[in-house]
Amino acid sequence: MSDFKSFLASDAGASARYQARRGRRIHISIDDIEPQSKKMSFADRAAFQTAVAEDLTSIKRSTFRGDIALKLDLATAGKTPPHAHTIAKNFLDLLGTRMAGVKWPKKSLLYADDSQIQALSVSCRHGEDNPSIRIEARPFAAMLDDLELAGKALQSTESMESYYERDRESEWIETFRDLVHDEKAQRKSLGDKMYEAYRDMVRWSAQRALLRRSGVDIPVLGWMYGLPRGIPTGFDNTMWAGLVGDSKLRLQVGELPITSGGSTVFKQSVSAEIATFKNRWDWIINPLVVAVALEVVVRPNPKTPPTVLHDLDNIVRDYLIPGIVPAFGTVSDQRWTIDFAALRERDPKLANAWGPNPTPPVGTKNGVTRYEVWRLPPVAGEPGFVSVALVSDIDAEGDLMQQMDDHISKWQDSLSDDGRYPWQRRRRW
Repeated sequence: MSDFKSFLASDAGASARYQARRGRRIHISIDDIEPQSKKMSFADRAAFQTAVAEDLTSIKRSTFRGDIALKLDLATAGKTPPHAHTIAKNFLDLLGTRMAGVKWPKKSLLYADDSQIQALSVSCRHGEDNPSIRIEARPFAAMLDDLELAGKALQSTESMESYYERDRESEWIETFRDLVHDEKAQRKSLGDKMYEAYRDMVRWSAQRALLRRSGVDIPVLGWMYGLPRGIPTGFDNTMWAGLVGDSKLRLQVGELPITSGGSTVFKQSVSAEIATFKNRWDWIINPLVVAVALEVVVRPNPKTPPTVLHDLDNIVRDYLIPGIVPAFGTVSDQRWTIDFAALRERDPKLANAWGPNPTPPVGTKNGVTRYEVWRLPPVAGEPGFVSVALVSDIDAEGDLMQQMDDHISKWQDSLSDDGRYPWQRRRRW
């Protein structure tokens, strides 16, 4: 085998291809425009599109024509900012059709239509000192290549200790179950004040453990897309998708509407599934004491006409957030889960470190910290589904796209410990 072919087949070759893909991602940063909803002024909308066009021009990139993966990372500084999903709606529209007067050679900016978005991640931090808009886009095919490499990197670098750690975390769920089941005896043994303090601590740990289990991890996400290629996993991608679509740790809200009048029925299905989920898990998640993000997996019905294929953002904004946020009492920022009044009594120095106004603007409280949506390909003869997870968002792990990069980076670091020439390092998978 030639040195070049050996290099391509090596770990270093896989790493180099990843770096090349990463270098082709589009990154747009805008720091002087406040993220706003559709009520954004014409001047600000034009300024946003102009900034996007200038960034694309400076890196000699054009409009995406195929499927893409997109991240929006937003920060607001206004006193009464809109919710993240309404900001996202505005920006997703503005990233499409170019407004008159904006200097750009094509009718569309980043993409021709937001139906091209096959994976979407939106996060927003309110109450920041300065506004910020960060956009990252890449071809969806490149995203799948990154996902495949991340799964292999994780397999190579993850230790058994991480599995044991997850098992230990799950023990908090049983501890909390026992605590509330035997409340009378526990109160008698500990006293009311001590019992309630201990219960609150255990509830936090139990919710964190439960809601970490509810999301899909990188290997499962890859399996649902038929990755890794050419390596049998024992299940095909439809089987893995079916397992996620049946999980009792997730809200299974049925198929997206594709016929007239179907929206009402689907909204009723969402409400019914929320009630079922709460009936199953309220003993541990009510009240919700951890901040959560939404992780959504969508598989369209194969009979879905192209003209009625739901945009990923619309699914979250129109069908999920209106029911989920009030039903579960989710908040848009981890700071809303902290009782600052109690903290000031218990530890004034620590409370003062948060400043006089530690929480974001009050109007932003209800929401989720972020949301991400992944669209699977339809399967002939199989129904579609929408599967939703409330995932704990308190460990700074980020969305699945960020986790992919983090795992690959860790794997790349491990390659530097190998003293052989790059082309001699054959893949370990």
